[in-house]
Amino acid sequence: MTEPPANDIASDQGPATDPPEPGASSRPRRLPPIPDALPEIAAPAAGRGIEKDIFGREPVGHPDWSHRRGEPRVFALIWMLYLMGVTITMFASFMHAQSISQSVTRPAAQRMILATMLGVTLLWPAIRMSQRPARAPVRSVLRDLFVILVPAQAVIWPHAMGVLAGWPIVLLLALACSFGAWSLVVGGLIAFSDATRRRIPGWVWMGLVLAVGLGAPLLAIASGDAGVPRPDSARPGWMLSPATTVLELTRDRSAGGPLRPVFREHWRLIGAVACVGGALLLIARAMEVASRRRDA
Repeated sequence: MTEPPANDIASDQGPATDPPEPGASSRPRRLPPIPDALPEIAAPAAGRGIEKDIFGREPVGHPDWSHRRGEPRVFALIWMLYLMGVTITMFASFMHAQSISQSVTRPAAQRMILATMLGVTLLWPAIRMSQRPARAPVRSVLRDLFVILVPAQAVIWPHAMGVLAGWPIVLLLALACSFGAWSLVVGGLIAFSDATRRRIPGWVWMGLVLAVGLGAPLLAIASGDAGVPRPDSARPGWMLSPATTVLELTRDRSAGGPLRPVFREHWRLIGAVACVGGALLLIARAMEVASRRRDA
């Protein structure tokens, strides 16, 4: 047999390499490790562009601002602007008054407290029920309660001064407690709405909130309890709605002389409303825990 040519053997073994220099190591040279690839941020959906907040800022490390929608920052700004507008409206009503007396300041203060209560019972659920449901409904409601109730105290308690309404401390305490009680009820309905949004749409829960807010006045008119009240007695039916609660607590009782501004029936109904609101939050929390366990 004849041996193949030397050049054929070299072509089968690949390209020829230069022989190593004398004294050099024969171990193959290792390349440095390739660094891990950086995590990629999901690109926004086609045709939608990059989502920005109200200040024109783009999200950092997230494809959109969905991680911030449960936070009460924007709602806190809206609530503060609302309270500022209510306060300006009250003081603007004094512009055409010949003299500043309690006959002028108390009706204006009553309208101011009523507008604040309507913001709690209508503006708050309207904003939250039109948004994406919160992942933790009860915790989100508790954060909103802090945002709502703390600034509301600055609207209530200054009316103890004589230059404003000059209401007694016990009346302002009853107003503050009624704000807390009805906020618990509305917060419980918001938590129920977030927990059951897959089965029940938000407008159904908003209709229930409107029924709670307008049910007592309609019942009072239908039962004839909307007439001229007696200054020495309470109207329990008017404590079953947030708006009429403010009207009942702040109504003028001067015709009967120096009387108690808040009756025992008022305190009992405020406590009953607070118990209902607390029960709604506890039930919503139980539904939230059961839903998480079922999904797990």
